[in-house]
Amino acid sequence: MRIILQNVRSNLAIFAAVIIMLVCLFISRALLSASVILFLSLTILHKNILLQLKKFLKTPLLISISLLIFIPLISGLWSEDHGEWINVVKIKLPFLFLPLAFAGDWKLSDKQWKDIAYIFISLILISCSWSLWQYFSDIKAINESYLKAKTIPTLLYNDHVRFSWLVCIAVMVNVYLIYASNKKKESLLLIIPLAFMVIYLHILAARTGLISLYFFFFCFFIFLLFQKKKYSIFLLITIAAAAWASWQFFPTLQNRFRYVRYDLSLAKDGITPGTSDANRLISLKAGWLILQHNPFGVGAGDVRNEANKWYDKNFPDITTTDKLYPSSEWMVYGDMAGWPAVLLFTFAIGFPLFVKMERHHFFWIMLIVVSIIVCLLETTLETQFGVFIYCFTILWWWKWFRLQNE
Repeated sequence: MRIILQNVRSNLAIFAAVIIMLVCLFISRALLSASVILFLSLTILHKNILLQLKKFLKTPLLISISLLIFIPLISGLWSEDHGEWINVVKIKLPFLFLPLAFAGDWKLSDKQWKDIAYIFISLILISCSWSLWQYFSDIKAINESYLKAKTIPTLLYNDHVRFSWLVCIAVMVNVYLIYASNKKKESLLLIIPLAFMVIYLHILAARTGLISLYFFFFCFFIFLLFQKKKYSIFLLITIAAAAWASWQFFPTLQNRFRYVRYDLSLAKDGITPGTSDANRLISLKAGWLILQHNPFGVGAGDVRNEANKWYDKNFPDITTTDKLYPSSEWMVYGDMAGWPAVLLFTFAIGFPLFVKMERHHFFWIMLIVVSIIVCLLETTLETQFGVFIYCFTILWWWKWFRLQNE
């Protein structure tokens, strides 16, 4: 009886720690780090840690995620800038410790996982509302700022790329809850936050979030079509109507598109651009040439230095703040440790696609594919927020869906 009571208390503490992590994600980097440490303390520091370590080593999904830290870690052997190398490895530590934590035997109930999903959606709604309040407080100036590669202020220290990714994940969670619900009233109520988040993503007009959103909805339409659901055609019409209405009524989306077209035209004409998409293309060229000249990479500590050298030689007019990291995770990992790292990174990020989920497998695949898209378009895993979002959401759904498969 005492052991059962201890397990219940332990699981409640872990449940609370997960919620604290999600709340802290939207508040500050320091609090997020502290909350992750709290979660790790509850899930790792116990007498059965060796058994948990063995389980971790026998679980391919967890090992594949941990590869995302071992690649930059090993590249320290040939990194010259050890200070920068240490910073890169520190950012990626959750890739080691969070999979180890989720390998534990602790188990939350399906209701608790659903409560976490509802809390996650609620936090996203609050964050979007704050962002929209900033927008409507100075709507004219912000609309004009979209012609200069600016966006609406967001949480996560104004990291609109990672924030739009989070909102897209919340949309997927919301759609999953609607699809899995047997209660018509609950499903109808969930449509309201879903519509709000979709509208917000169009107003924010962050490329990564919109590409991920439309990819998910298109795949969901195909999925429903094969399931012979009556509302599949309705979904397609709704997506098309949303795209048309967004272009007609949201100036931020129009101005964003105009700026991207203008920016890329500068790059095409050989004119050194200031920021945004053209600079991303230039950064990819820098990363590709670094990889070509260093087939085994330059080490995680020297990617930035090597990229800056290339910028100074080929684009001396670009300022320090505009010298972007190679804007794709494949390129970053390749520059760290060469072609072997490109292959390992592809395996690590693609392996979850082969993890079988008997129930709701479609949603699992969508989470992984959207994460891959984000990593393809951005340096998603080079920031604290990106590492946490990628690692936590995959492990969260893995633990939750496995419970439903039991």
